[in-house]
Amino acid sequence: MLALFFIITLTWTWGFGFAPVIMGIEGTALGTFLFYFGGGAPSVTALFIVFLTYAKEQKKDYFMRCFSFRYMGAKWPVLTFLFFTLIPVVAVWIGVVLLGYEMPGMRFLYSAFQNPLYWPLILIVSLISGPLNEEFGWRGFALDRLFVRYGFTKSTLLLGFIWGIWHMAWYFTPGQAQYDMWQFSPLLALMWIPQIMIFNFSVSFVYVKTKRSILAGALVHMFSNLLGSQLLAPYSPEMSVIRSR
Repeated sequence: MLALFFIITLTWTWGFGFAPVIMGIEGTALGTFLFYFGGGAPSVTALFIVFLTYAKEQKKDYFMRCFSFRYMGAKWPVLTFLFFTLIPVVAVWIGVVLLGYEMPGMRFLYSAFQNPLYWPLILIVSLISGPLNEEFGWRGFALDRLFVRYGFTKSTLLLGFIWGIWHMAWYFTPGQAQYDMWQFSPLLALMWIPQIMIFNFSVSFVYVKTKRSILAGALVHMFSNLLGSQLLAPYSPEMSVIRSR
């Protein structure tokens, strides 16, 4: 069942994700719809499998871990928020103070404060693009089965690698951070995959520490997107998943 999950997820995402590029309609309304329709494959595939194969008690446990704050508690969300706030702050400090680089403009954060209407959009996109689209599948379905077979370290690396290559269509879609990285430096773009594999350790660690809370894993994913890739990113909005217009 795990292999079937990965096959369906990758085929679905790559099929719809690459379709706009192959058809030459990227950037159009249809192309955008097809691309983002492919992005929901991990969660939708997992939910279909859960509804079709899980017993009643298994379904109850699954959805409790998806939505219940009781499993997650307050400690790990707070620590996660602080952790992903600290990373870009330290990175900027090293670059500016120790290496002598120019202070980055933080234009995305500036734009968000200049335009308060951005905030609901930022929060909604941060919640949908990752946590809701993916975590019912990556953490909610795949990770437990990988743990049984390979243990914590190998499972986390394997899932991180699959998670990374799952994003391949992003490299060919204008408006996505991976596309911009590829235009700047193919080596930098390819290094994003091992970066995802390393990041996956933080998600897996919190997932285990919160009694396998899928909600907690989703919040780690969300805070990483929101704080590291959007609000506090030292690069321009054009290099972010959400682009400042």
